[in-house]
Amino acid sequence: TEEIDLVAIFEGKELVSSADPFYGGKILTMFGGTELDLRRAHPAPTGIHLDVVVVMGGLSIAVPEGWRVRFEGNSFMGGFADETRTTAEADVPTVTITGFVVMGGVQTTTRAPVEVVVG
Repeated sequence: TEEIDLVAIFEGKELVSSADPFYGGKILTMFGGTELDLRRAHPAPTGIHLDVVVVMGGLSIAVPEGWRVRFEGNSFMGGFADETRTTAEADVPTVTITGFVVMGGVQTTTRAPVEVVVG
């Protein structure tokens, strides 16, 4: 889908998007965790905008290498960690994250949210 509306309360949610184009959407995570994988998605011409609310939980977002991530939200007793690898180019796709984090965290990475180990 081009826009998402994810809610995870006292549970975990995982979503892998391959939308073309992907505009963004809303994510609410309370007392649980959400994993969003955008490595197969194609960004909308205007970029991707995610409005998030994370309360005593966690949100992990995987983006393709080279994409830029901007966190314009607020946090209280929590935080935002950007572990992506981006380039200095001005025209790379941008993911803008707004909203707030309370006693939780938002992490962006270029790796898969869950790495499977096969032995």
